[in-house]
Amino acid sequence: MPKVTEAYREARRDEIAQAAIRCLERNGVRDTSIADIVAESGLSTGAIYSHFTNKAELARYIVGRFLVVEIDELESRGRGGEVIPPRDILQSLLRVFSTAGLSPGLVLQFWGEAMVDPDIRGEMTRTVGSLFSGLATAALPWARTRASSDEAARALAGGTARTVAALAQGYIANTAILGPRDPAEYVESAASVLSA
Repeated sequence: MPKVTEAYREARRDEIAQAAIRCLERNGVRDTSIADIVAESGLSTGAIYSHFTNKAELARYIVGRFLVVEIDELESRGRGGEVIPPRDILQSLLRVFSTAGLSPGLVLQFWGEAMVDPDIRGEMTRTVGSLFSGLATAALPWARTRASSDEAARALAGGTARTVAALAQGYIANTAILGPRDPAEYVESAASVLSA
């Protein structure tokens, strides 16, 4: 029997994730079952469960596949010493919604479900921790240009990370409920309002 490669497993996980996204967007997180994802994907129940044991694990994969990749790139740039202004960090973070196909509505649904599902809450909490850490690392070289000590720069980077995340959450909720909004226009509008 031929050995299954990691590339094949990743492609299969992506296929399942895409089927799950279609179901989750159509039915909502609460009303989507693994059986729905099986039907949507055309794969067997065993094939789904060999990759994901539950919806929380699937949620982690979906968020990781789309959002965490962008955060990792920002973090890497910050570790390399690149000075990235907070506006550009926010812009990069929001780009995932226009280029990668991650739906703000789906993210909002995961947040809502996290209030009542401890497994999804655990996954979302881990994701937020990773988000804050990555954004703070991305903001640190910029913060060092504005702070008098490394300690002050780290505090500024941490606060900036939390503010950027809050602005991203506002974009997600606003877009999910009120309809599409261009990320660049949102960032410029937020900057204009905050500088007034």
